[in-house]
Amino acid sequence: MPSLARAHQSSIVYSEIVVRGRNVEYTFQVADTELGPALGLGERAVGRDDVKPRQSAFLAYLTERVKVTNAGYPCEPQPRGVELADKADGFFALATIDYECKRTAADVSVDYNLFFELDPRHQGFARVTLPGRSPNEHVFKESSRTLRLEQTVTLFDHVRDYLLLGIEHIFTGYDHIAFLFGLLVVAGFSSLRGGLRYVLGIVTAFTVAHSLTLIASGLDWVRLPPIVVEPAIALSITYVAIENLSTPTPRFRWLLTFGFGLVHGFGFASVLREIGLPPRGLVLSLLSFNVGVEIGQLAVVALAAPALYLLAKGALKSRELFVLALISAAAFLLLRRFHLPTAQLAVVVIGVPAILALAVPRVGYDRAVRIGGSSLLAALAIFWFFERVLAKTLLGGALG
Repeated sequence: MPSLARAHQSSIVYSEIVVRGRNVEYTFQVADTELGPALGLGERAVGRDDVKPRQSAFLAYLTERVKVTNAGYPCEPQPRGVELADKADGFFALATIDYECKRTAADVSVDYNLFFELDPRHQGFARVTLPGRSPNEHVFKESSRTLRLEQTVTLFDHVRDYLLLGIEHIFTGYDHIAFLFGLLVVAGFSSLRGGLRYVLGIVTAFTVAHSLTLIASGLDWVRLPPIVVEPAIALSITYVAIENLSTPTPRFRWLLTFGFGLVHGFGFASVLREIGLPPRGLVLSLLSFNVGVEIGQLAVVALAAPALYLLAKGALKSRELFVLALISAAAFLLLRRFHLPTAQLAVVVIGVPAILALAVPRVGYDRAVRIGGSSLLAALAIFWFFERVLAKTLLGGALG
């Protein structure tokens, strides 16, 4: 006996790809008739009210099946959100995802794998725009799922990219910031001049040391595996925190800083191995990354040292509290630009200074900051040590 047959045209997704600097902006336009599998609803009909509650699933579907790389290194997807647009017989779901590459997009590869497992005839129509060029069209098919986009990148682009990468690495590197804070906690803030002299000494020692190993490792003269370097960085923070607890005036701190700075330099170099160095302007890019690290480091010191100096004065009047609040707000706004988790960031740069501002007038700088702060650093560093030795992320990465 014959059965009923239902005709269905091949599925289609329309999209727009725009390359700007380090960013690949990818906008997807998916019809309501195709949305069911992407929303986790199977083949059933999808209405407008189904989309917003499941937009996370939709964005996850897109980012899992569309990958963007630059010179072979992955570009991190940052979804913006989902909007709805009318069409003649239904609606479209529009999703924009920014794929953020670590350096200027010169050799971009887009791997497209939407809906092929459901419909081998699926087609992805993409409008592609590169800087300084007219838009062109590309069609993704089951037999042709990869698109290569190439453009010329100048030496200036490389230098700028690696400068920004160096700054970003400091601001997103919890361990390096913790190490700097541990060094600053026992600064001689009984006097501003003595404190500044101390800060200058340790920053100089740290800079010289990590510059040596960063450059040597970046040029492949010396290399240590991450399984050695990362736990060693955690141990360096632990040692500094314990020394802070044992004495308020550590001797030869600059020498200790230099030694541990050599270890941190290998850590900085590991970042470069993850994103690679360009064949053109390799040395300049390496030096630019190092300068970026210094700028980021000085920015951390410029925010942390005045805050610690205000706390060391003991009695915090309204003016001091206002300045401390401004420093916390500036740190939050600055670090927020690097896509750090908002809740954790607020706890560190707003919550901790607020707690210390309340505790210092009652128990003193020494007990609240040197002992309390160093104890917290020691606990965190030990936790990081075991994470890195076990090569696992514990507590969902909530502690950095």
